[in-house]
Amino acid sequence: MRNRRRIQRRGPLVVYGKDRGLTKAFRNIPGVELISVSKLNLLKLAPGGHVGRFVIWTESAFKKLDALYGSWKTKAPLKKGYSLPQPKMANTDLARLLKSEEIKKVLRRPIRGVRRASRKLNPLTNKRMMLRLNPFAQVTIRSAIISEEKRKLAREAKLAEKRGLPVPKKYEIMLKISKERKAQQAKLRAKNKAAGKKPAAKQPAPLSLRDKKAAIYAEKAGKIKKKVRDSP
Repeated sequence: MRNRRRIQRRGPLVVYGKDRGLTKAFRNIPGVELISVSKLNLLKLAPGGHVGRFVIWTESAFKKLDALYGSWKTKAPLKKGYSLPQPKMANTDLARLLKSEEIKKVLRRPIRGVRRASRKLNPLTNKRMMLRLNPFAQVTIRSAIISEEKRKLAREAKLAEKRGLPVPKKYEIMLKISKERKAQQAKLRAKNKAAGKKPAAKQPAPLSLRDKKAAIYAEKAGKIKKKVRDSP
C-alpha cells in the first residue's frame, strides 16, 4: 500500500451479540477485530473482496441471525418487510443448461459461412479498373505520353539551336516518322478519291440483352394488335 511503512495482516474476526467484556478482552491482541451482529460490514467479513476470512461467532450472535434476517419461510421480525432473497435459478450449472437439448432445439444454427465484401477500387488511381470500365482509356493514356515526349524533344531541340549545339537524334527520328505517317495518310485519301469510295460509315453499336428483349416484346405486341384489328 502507498505511504504505509508497516503492513499488518488481518487476523480473525469475532462476531458477538452481547458485549460482556469481549471488546476489552480482545482489544490488545494485534490483528483481531470485533463487530456486532446488528452492524455486520462486508469490508470486515471479506476484506479486499477476498472471501474466506476466519470468523468466530458467539452463541448469542448465532441465535440473533434468524431474528435479523429471517428464514426462507418467515420474514425478519427485527426488520420491517425484509425477507431473504430467493435464488432465480434452481440449477446454477450454466454450462450444463446451455448444452442441454431443450435449449439447443430452440436456438438457431450458427452462421459459419464467411461473407467477404468485394473491394471497390478507384479507377482514377487504379489503371486496371479504369481499363475494365473504359477500354479506350489505354489509347488516350498512350497518346498523352507520346505528345508529352514530343513536347519535351521540341523543347530540347530549341535549346540546342539557341546554344549552337547539334539537334538530338531522337527529335530527327520523330520528325521523320511523323512525315512518313502524313505521306501515307495523303496517299490513302488520294486513292479513295480516285476510286470514288465514300468514307466508311460508322457501324451501329451492338444491342445489349435488355434492348434485344425490349425489341422482341415490342414486336409481339405489334402482332397482337394486328390480329385484333383484322378480327371481325
